[in-house]
Amino acid sequence: MKGKRVMAVALSAALLGTAAGVMAGCNNKGDKLIYWVFDRDMAQQVRDYYATEERNLGYEIEIETVPLESMLTRLDNALRTGTNLPDVVALEAETFKKYIDQGAQFLEPLDEYKDLTANMYDYTVEAATGPDGHLYALATNVTPGVFAYRRSMAEAVFGTDDPEEIQKHFDTWEHFLESARTLKDFTGGGDYPEGIKVISSYMDIGKVFCGSRTQGWVDENNHLVIDSSLTEGEYSMMEVAKTLQTEDLSHETTSGDGTYYSDVWDNKVFGFFQATWGLNTNLKNNCTDSSGEISSDGDWAIIPGPAAYFEGGTYHVVIKGTKWLDEAKEFVKFFSTDETYLKNWAKEHGDFMNNKQYMQDLVTDETANNAFLGGQNPYSIFIEQAEKINGEIITRYDSEINSTFEAWATNYAELDGKAPTISEAVTQFKNAVAASLTSITVD
Repeated sequence: MKGKRVMAVALSAALLGTAAGVMAGCNNKGDKLIYWVFDRDMAQQVRDYYATEERNLGYEIEIETVPLESMLTRLDNALRTGTNLPDVVALEAETFKKYIDQGAQFLEPLDEYKDLTANMYDYTVEAATGPDGHLYALATNVTPGVFAYRRSMAEAVFGTDDPEEIQKHFDTWEHFLESARTLKDFTGGGDYPEGIKVISSYMDIGKVFCGSRTQGWVDENNHLVIDSSLTEGEYSMMEVAKTLQTEDLSHETTSGDGTYYSDVWDNKVFGFFQATWGLNTNLKNNCTDSSGEISSDGDWAIIPGPAAYFEGGTYHVVIKGTKWLDEAKEFVKFFSTDETYLKNWAKEHGDFMNNKQYMQDLVTDETANNAFLGGQNPYSIFIEQAEKINGEIITRYDSEINSTFEAWATNYAELDGKAPTISEAVTQFKNAVAASLTSITVD
């Protein structure tokens, strides 16, 4: 279900130019429906909910978990050669748009399901619709972001762990930085040392800023656009990153490394920016130390934080030419529309699924209260954040440009008093984009 951010992957225009005709009959395991997925949890959901004895499909589903960093290369090579292709693929939100934009060449249209999208979040449907007007994918989950914090630490520093009160301390980037300084100035007490860090990795703010922009990376003429929230003003991404780094307000880890994950159970870091899927995958799964003696399980809560953003998402597509067309389409339909699956998976994994009504039902469902979050029901906050997602910023270039921009923002933040200035960093960023993505016009 998750949509982990990955480092930039070179996207070959030549691969996208492959003629559709070579893909017909490309599954060389004709007795099985082949499903490529980038996450083990998604593989498990097929076994738990779809390919069960009770459902008795009458055919086998072969599941191959392909790491995100390998998925694009594997899929592009298969599309280019027309061999060893899957029938259904789960694509991550930062990378799927390039296939949607040329859907007629590579994907089977799913137009017969348009009537079923009325209760889905609009941005997921718009993003899955190609320039030719055909629907080429269905999103399984919606991935608004939140700020997760330690309840007991909030009580020690701010005198309360109540989400509504804590939100007041973190509802803008100005308040976020003020609260980060308050945490740093904490003199210690109870289980907590002095000098608490507000977040583990200061560049985790990158996913918040990139996911809350008003403009995507390219305009309708394919010109590079840099949203003002990234570079302009005291509370732009680059300036907030620099403040967190130079004032020693974060733990200065790298997102996803060992220390980052140990900060989930250790008592040094106040909170983490996480998308819905990350609460389970990144936090709950790492909230206990290796000895099993130290744990932060149940000591968490979530708030909207300083900006509404999103990160990741799972879109299912059917590969053009599959011999399993009806079965593949039914598979994709199930994982975006089946009420039992969507509600149960949400409650079991704390995930947020792509059906407005089913998720609204969970707001008052006590069985959806999350023990990891101290019994908090997260769905009202998830819904509030999801309603603010701007799908218009999604482009086929997001994975590579996001990573490139964050690299230059990091460079700016860590060279205090030295080159580059913001202007110089932006110029270097533009040069990097122009060199790697020649189809984009860089002014």
